[in-house]
Amino acid sequence: MIDVIQIQDNELNRLLHDFEDAMFYVQNLDYPIKLNSYGYFLRLALNGLQCQDLDYLLFRLKSNKDLERNEGGYTIDYLGENNPKSILIEIVKYIKTNLPKTKKLRSISYDNNSILIADQNDCDFLKNFIHKIYSLKELKTNLKTRCVAEKSKLYFYTFNGQKDFDFLYNLPYEIHLVLYPSELSLYEKQLQEYKHKLEEELTCEDRFVLCGIKYNPIKEESVWVSPTLEKIIERLDERSQTAYNGYLNECDSLLDELDYKTQYEVVFTNKDKSVLDSNETVFDTAGNLVRARNLKPNDQIRIYPRELAENLLQIAVDSEPEIYGKVLEYSDLWLNILIQLDHTFNNREHLYKKLREAGLKVQFNTVDAYFKGHRKYPMYNSDLRAILLLGGREDLVKPMIKSKRLYNSTTIALGRGLKQELKQFLQEKTLGEILTKRHFSPETLSRFIIEKMPLLTISDIKEREDENEYL
Repeated sequence: MIDVIQIQDNELNRLLHDFEDAMFYVQNLDYPIKLNSYGYFLRLALNGLQCQDLDYLLFRLKSNKDLERNEGGYTIDYLGENNPKSILIEIVKYIKTNLPKTKKLRSISYDNNSILIADQNDCDFLKNFIHKIYSLKELKTNLKTRCVAEKSKLYFYTFNGQKDFDFLYNLPYEIHLVLYPSELSLYEKQLQEYKHKLEEELTCEDRFVLCGIKYNPIKEESVWVSPTLEKIIERLDERSQTAYNGYLNECDSLLDELDYKTQYEVVFTNKDKSVLDSNETVFDTAGNLVRARNLKPNDQIRIYPRELAENLLQIAVDSEPEIYGKVLEYSDLWLNILIQLDHTFNNREHLYKKLREAGLKVQFNTVDAYFKGHRKYPMYNSDLRAILLLGGREDLVKPMIKSKRLYNSTTIALGRGLKQELKQFLQEKTLGEILTKRHFSPETLSRFIIEKMPLLTISDIKEREDENEYL
């Protein structure tokens, strides 16, 4: 049995309605504004229980420029009251101030058979006022070992579409969902679709032939679901995520897929500056790896040293020169072709225009940076293809893209391995295989970290206006 405990909040419902109206407005302009990330923000807001998480969400939302950089050039003044970002900020602030879901969870009269299924991020917080809590991982482990008592009452406070419905509907326990009305609509739609599938079986001709009883389905109006939430849930279903696999991790991986690539300029209290890609990882005070997009003022971090990163490919070349030697050869060749094109056109802006016509995606400044030789390969396959096509070397497109993929996969793998070894050293003071091969001892690595990876405190972090671009 599934019972829904609905969180009634008229003001929040009004804000959510205004938000959907504004989203509808911007998506139906002459040049529609794509706001893929807003479903992510809304979903996290509705699942948020803690003020600190909602504060961080506000920071991320205010930094997001998807609305401001729309292709139609629509200004904030032009949008007026139909500004989904300002309304979404209001929603997050309202939830942070009032914490409706947190209060509802605290108000429930739990008995000895009650178990709250919490996101890993919320477990410690919820233990302050609820006796028995399982993380999803703990629940699954206990289900497999049959350690969940028959009379258990399971409480969940998120619902995310079909996979969650299938998971919950087949549990042999009393289930309670603590949901906002917009989340309830997601559940009701899944329940309606489940009933329709049953009705298809009940109305099939074979059944009528067998029993001679005709089933007349009950007509129901389709359940209305928030389009923004529905789209984000559909994307999760398409990715075949396991039900209740931790909404924070799921949404972070969704953010990786957004069409907008971001770079951040980070300013530290000692006046040093650094530029980080949104998906780049740094070390926190405990030696854990944290993505740049999760950083905020007052965080203390160590930045992965470029001196180590630049030697990654050489590790691969030294190990397997027959395979990776070609990667190095091609990494020089594409740049030489680009330099030849620059001489041929004798006008870089004209060259850029021709490259765009051939399929180039990046901005002029990025092409300009290619000539400095800081990248082994262009940012995107389409850029590499455009350079080779314009340079009359179409025969090299397939083998060069293959080498680019090998380069990326190798450096990513080695980079992750190296970062994990640095993490291991920061936390355990032991050396791994890659660092040992680079002739580091514990003493030299400690000095290297002090000199090249000092602990820095962030005073400000903001997006770089000129380096962000749509993929």
